[in-house]
Amino acid sequence: MAGRRAQWRLAAAKAAVQGKTTVTLFGKSGDITAWLNPEQLKDPKKTLAELEKITKLSTKAILPPAEPIPPKDTEYKPEGDVCFIIANGESRRNFDLNKLKDKGYIVGMNVLPVVEDFWPDMLVSVDIATVKWLSERDVPARLEHWSYPRGGVKDPRIKRIAKDWGWSSGPTATRIALEYKRFKTLYILGMDFFGITPDGTVDEKKGNKLNNMYKGKERYRKANSDRTYFGNWMNQMNTNTSNHPNAKFYHVVLENQRSPNKLAQKTNWIDINYSIFEEHLQKMPKRAS
Repeated sequence: MAGRRAQWRLAAAKAAVQGKTTVTLFGKSGDITAWLNPEQLKDPKKTLAELEKITKLSTKAILPPAEPIPPKDTEYKPEGDVCFIIANGESRRNFDLNKLKDKGYIVGMNVLPVVEDFWPDMLVSVDIATVKWLSERDVPARLEHWSYPRGGVKDPRIKRIAKDWGWSSGPTATRIALEYKRFKTLYILGMDFFGITPDGTVDEKKGNKLNNMYKGKERYRKANSDRTYFGNWMNQMNTNTSNHPNAKFYHVVLENQRSPNKLAQKTNWIDINYSIFEEHLQKMPKRAS
């Protein structure tokens, strides 16, 4: 973005083209002669074109070039046992989670077993109020429930991470799978990062509404809420991929969906659509009991 002085000059030139003598920007107003000299005011259209060209060039100069996304191998090539990470983005709404049973170790988040009646092998929740809500419903009695070593819940059935990383549920669940469970092949469903459009499309720029399977339900925000900032999740998942370069992170997405560029640039972060994911599932052997 151009500096403030350049933006003032540009705004003054636009005002001059419109025949105005004052310019308003950043909530302030002033005479255009404070930003443009008499020579520039003789031909405001020419001045505007020159300033726009200069601004465009300066902006281009300070922006680093986008790193290319490396080619990815989407073939089924697991290393060791498979782990499924089930986040709660709406891209997984039409996928039957029961297809994952007997295929690998399943990690879910937050209210998944209560709301969807789908019980993973492990559940991760980092919000203490949610942990308490789940504990009151006796969820830890039926599965392995993990959280941070925070106060407020004294249920001994809940496993505690040794150190509070301060991360969100999805990246935390992924890190537990990597560092506590030692998985090297992960399939991540419903980790959409971006908000959704009114027609339900996951989109970085146009998706300005909350993207969550449980919006409007107990413990969750209203259905028409604005999207949640995804930068923290992205950076935390980026740390996971960097700290575990030999692990494969298969990110399952819809046909018109993609990962944030920062993750897409990682060679071990692989976007696959649900058709390819179904092919992988068919090739997976039945999980040993």
